[in-house]
Amino acid sequence: MKKRNSLPSRMVTRTYVNKQGETWIGYYYRHPRNENGKRKATPLGSDLYEAKKKWAELEGRPIPVDTTTLDGVYSKYMEWANNRQESGLSIRTLSDRARYWKFLSPVYGQISVNAILPEHLLPYFHKRASKVSAKKELKFLSVIFNWARSRGYMKVPNPCAGLFVQMKVKESRDIYVEDTWLALVYKHADDIIKDCLDLAYLTGQRPADIRKMRWDQIKDATLEIKQNKTNAKLRLAIEGDLADLLNRIKSRQGIKGFTILADPKGQPLKAFGYFRSHFDKARDAAEQEAKELGISFERFQFRDLRPKAASDIDAMHDIKAAQKLLGHTTEQMTAGYIRSRRGDVVQPLSKKVIAK
Repeated sequence: MKKRNSLPSRMVTRTYVNKQGETWIGYYYRHPRNENGKRKATPLGSDLYEAKKKWAELEGRPIPVDTTTLDGVYSKYMEWANNRQESGLSIRTLSDRARYWKFLSPVYGQISVNAILPEHLLPYFHKRASKVSAKKELKFLSVIFNWARSRGYMKVPNPCAGLFVQMKVKESRDIYVEDTWLALVYKHADDIIKDCLDLAYLTGQRPADIRKMRWDQIKDATLEIKQNKTNAKLRLAIEGDLADLLNRIKSRQGIKGFTILADPKGQPLKAFGYFRSHFDKARDAAEQEAKELGISFERFQFRDLRPKAASDIDAMHDIKAAQKLLGHTTEQMTAGYIRSRRGDVVQPLSKKVIAK
């Protein structure tokens, strides 16, 4: 048996050449000598990565990550990403990327990071039911490739280069939540969902920022907010309808928890669970009533209330106020949130009298 400097301690190799001249290399774990001076060798197999896993189990050490596969590189990436001081990534971004990997891993996880080609990626986009999700997931894969290349895990060019221009999807939403749609959902919502709808519309903040709002953020008659996505800070004056809403929540439930919005047990609301099920229930009932009344209704999403708030302020010709409410750094960013309400009123042409 031969010890190689590149192998962990106590791991050795045994080489065998068969009659066809083929070389076989096996890995072994060499135990310490016993009281009789003899040494036992446990076979670890011929695959180096699997051998290292077995070696780690015998040594009682963490199992090594195989950074030759995409699963292994993703594991290393997330180790780095979760050190938020170094990566600078938000909790929301980390959560999104972990969710993307649940779809990517079964397809690409066990493939060598240096073996992925562009032709392996476009079929994923075509076969995925949600094209928007597919494009987001593949964009994250491109992030992993760039990260791996900069750290020496990947030696070939990023196979995603130039790929995304071929993926024709409408990623931005252009829906304006009509007052009648919101009123219908509000009608069928329970008190907690009504609080969510009101707080989302009145503050114009992102869903994640709304759910994390705490009572201790209320200082000097303002609600202090630090946005998750951009770290932008703003203070909302507690007056008018917002003051009425906060008083309504306090009088009904008391302050059971740290967050302003809470489930019946006083626990903070999450994107799924109580909030999702009860919002969906109210929206389903609203859609059904709209059908019975013969009026229009679109199944808007909770996040659509942010651009609605911006659009309603803009309707008063005050984009500066909308910009401040949304926490944007430029008016151009805010303009991207403005939705067309019903379109401008235009005059029809007059019919020309054609002389005979």
